[in-house]
Amino acid sequence: MKYPYILFDLDGTLIDTNELILQSFEHTLELFFPGRFTRQDVLPYMGEPLVTQFSRWASAEQVPLLVDTYRKFNVENHDRLVTIFPNVLESITELKQQGCKMAVVTSKMRLTAMMGLRLFGLDRFMDTVITIEDTDKHKPDPAPLLLAMDQLEADPGRTLMVGDSPFDILGGQAAGTSTCGVAWSLRGPEGLAPYNPKYLIDDMRELLSILRR
Repeated sequence: MKYPYILFDLDGTLIDTNELILQSFEHTLELFFPGRFTRQDVLPYMGEPLVTQFSRWASAEQVPLLVDTYRKFNVENHDRLVTIFPNVLESITELKQQGCKMAVVTSKMRLTAMMGLRLFGLDRFMDTVITIEDTDKHKPDPAPLLLAMDQLEADPGRTLMVGDSPFDILGGQAAGTSTCGVAWSLRGPEGLAPYNPKYLIDDMRELLSILRR
């Protein structure tokens, strides 16, 4: 098998949290800055930690309040707005049956990361889950990917990082893994191609073909 170790981003890769994220931002920004921001202001920065994102628009004193407001809305509306992308569950199931060791590497908090994984039964396939609480630095820094590989006892040269964001691709490259972008990203394939992922897939089932090459 070409890649017996696979690291997945969560939001926008395995589960579709795009609407939840955008509504959480819209709710929060409208509450604190009425009429100033739309989802178009948020889109370029999706995938970054919340503190980093809110620091673009708010003072250091305001940021903790914005983060708390965002997270409250996000948790309360999670199950209503989150869906799973097509063919993800089937593909993950087959990868596990083939003996792949898999991890999620996300910039989310553990609470909401596990909510999303459990909602669709994906948690049982993951050998480890790395969240924002687990490292001081976050994607695109390689630290969370290196921690995941350490826990999987993975060789970077036989590991594939799969994600929807430039931060996933850059993080994988910095960690020494191969990288795979997903074309169902909100940014689309044109938003990932400039970062030179080794693979760019249109359907999660294509991962199975990559592993057989």
